[in-house]
Amino acid sequence: MTDPVQPPSVPSGRGPARRFMEARGVIGGFTTPTIGARVHAADGTRLFASFLPGPASSTAVLLAHGFGANRRKPAYARLAEALATVIPVLTLDLRGHGGSAGRSTFGDREREDVLGGLRWLAGAGYRHQVAIGVSMGATAVIRAGASGVDLAGMVTVSGPAWFRTRAPEGPLVRLETLWHSPWRRAGVRAALGIDLAAPSAFTATEHPAEAIARVRAPLLVVHGRDDAYFPLDDARALAAGAGGQATLWAEPDGFGHAEDGLTPAFVARLAAAVEQVIVTGRFPADPAGGS
Repeated sequence: MTDPVQPPSVPSGRGPARRFMEARGVIGGFTTPTIGARVHAADGTRLFASFLPGPASSTAVLLAHGFGANRRKPAYARLAEALATVIPVLTLDLRGHGGSAGRSTFGDREREDVLGGLRWLAGAGYRHQVAIGVSMGATAVIRAGASGVDLAGMVTVSGPAWFRTRAPEGPLVRLETLWHSPWRRAGVRAALGIDLAAPSAFTATEHPAEAIARVRAPLLVVHGRDDAYFPLDDARALAAGAGGQATLWAEPDGFGHAEDGLTPAFVARLAAAVEQVIVTGRFPADPAGGS
């Protein structure tokens, strides 16, 4: 299990009603022109995606969202648009989310979605790719990167290092209860349009902190110090276990988990970091200077 439905602390202006409307797609979308793309995951699952052309480049970004989100959700649309000011972007609806087919497996089979998106970019002429994943999407990009694909860079935001066989006290318990109940999974599908596979569909045996040893790309690990789902030690484990050069950004209290940290200021900083790794092959150090 790798991603929550919603964080426990709700920032101002994003109460339960707004979160519901964002998840259902009532609120959201892009403010700049995009090109609709049909992508096939490596296992053939049909995915919906949006392509933001950005400046001319031989490198492009693949963006993978977290559980309960989609490519048009405001925080992810804002992130994609900020990235597209410096580089072309393909942003996916991962399986079971948004317009995509299949069932969500919390980052396990989503690896196939990431591989399919990278293949789409290569077919469109982008010889180099940077993969960015948020929470569940972080697990997916790590697993894809560990399969041997050649990446120009990888970014994980709020990603777990370990698969928990038993959720600790706190918000992960609620998600685990939902996941193990057929009735609750059906309720999530009816209410939010998210098709969630049963626990038996999760087959990954290698933890992200283990798989990341086979990722040779420059790595940026972003994690909030106040993440209520996965502690900062998970981020440290990912950075320490990486097979290539790794940089850790330990974001201050207020960043929270996943999309709640994707503020305009942060996404602008991340876009600049992606631009730097393309030019220099290294991500910039933690601006706060702490780990």
